Amino acid sequence: MTRRLLIVHSAGDFREAWRLREQSGGEVYYGHSYILDELARMAATFDEAGYLAGSAPVYDERLPSGARVLGAGADPYADPAPTLAAMARFAPTHLIVHGPIAPLLRWGLQNQLEVGCVLADSFHIDPVRRWLRHRGLPRLLNDPGITLVGNHGVNAARGLVDLGVRPDKVIAWDFPHARSPADFAPRQLGPAGPRRLFYAGLIVRSKGVGELIRAVARLKPTRDVRVSIAGAGRVDAYRNLARRLGVADRVEFLGLVPNTQVLEHMRQADAVVVPSRHAFPEGLPLTLYEALTSRTPLIASDHPMFRGHLRDGESALVFPAGNARALAAAIERLFDDAALYERLSRHAADAWQRMQCPVKWGTMIERWTRGDPSDLAWLRSHALDAGEPQ
Repeated sequence: MTRRLLIVHSAGDFREAWRLREQSGGEVYYGHSYILDELARMAATFDEAGYLAGSAPVYDERLPSGARVLGAGADPYADPAPTLAAMARFAPTHLIVHGPIAPLLRWGLQNQLEVGCVLADSFHIDPVRRWLRHRGLPRLLNDPGITLVGNHGVNAARGLVDLGVRPDKVIAWDFPHARSPADFAPRQLGPAGPRRLFYAGLIVRSKGVGELIRAVARLKPTRDVRVSIAGAGRVDAYRNLARRLGVADRVEFLGLVPNTQVLEHMRQADAVVVPSRHAFPEGLPLTLYEALTSRTPLIASDHPMFRGHLRDGESALVFPAGNARALAAAIERLFDDAALYERLSRHAADAWQRMQCPVKWGTMIERWTRGDPSDLAWLRSHALDAGEPQ
């Protein structure tokens, strides 16, 4: 029997990711090299294995590994038709939809495929917005025809259950992490001088970039705090905000930084800030892992996806999301207390360990596609109703 696996995501460009790795050995987004390696393994066991990114330019290419990478040219959330057409041309027998993209999932069910849904999304948002955006998702994911449901991290997986998805179907997954806090010694607060913050991520309102810049402006009369911002998005808007607040000389925009360099930037900074607002659909942001790995003290918002992982005053400083005044106070608190600074750096390893998830993306998909009784039992043993991951 022919077996054809297609993984579909709204974003990502794996043709470009492969080219970048061939040219430099690096990656812009963490996990892309890992996914390319997993696709190569899948290509060896399927007649076809492909990764389709809806928003990527239109292409269909075969990599030297044998895996196919495809682009549909349109965001499937806004316009699913081009992605659906590319899916039909590929003619999969096994379909993984990487995101809560209902039209793609329904297409798989209508065509009686083996269907899985793998997410990296938070559903802890305003209840009205959540109902409007996802009111049909629990019923769809509970359909017996969708036999794999995963979300990135335990808190995100619990969010699916809170939404109404059966806990016996939901698995918390993660990518493997090659580096850990054990690779670095705990840090101590350096001598007086300009204090440097680092942020990596989308440059948009819901990621808290505005609060970060406003916090730097609040601190300007009393101390020299500077921030380097890595990522893409509304750079011009936030550069203008820094100019209006009089801190253009203290806010540096680095553009997209290869993931292999993010850890180095974090090590050079005095603190890492993850100021996400609750409205941003975080799953389990890799920036948290990287900050804890670097041992550079972390200042983070109280986003629901961080709950249980970070302990205020022990492994991070936690402030109310969306509150620039509270963020500025947390920055002052960190740089006024050398013992606190050292404690956060030392306990980063404990927080990193709490965030570990035993189910890895590639293993989860491999076991699901293989479908032997032992594989199905393994998947079942990692569902949320089987107990929290240890």
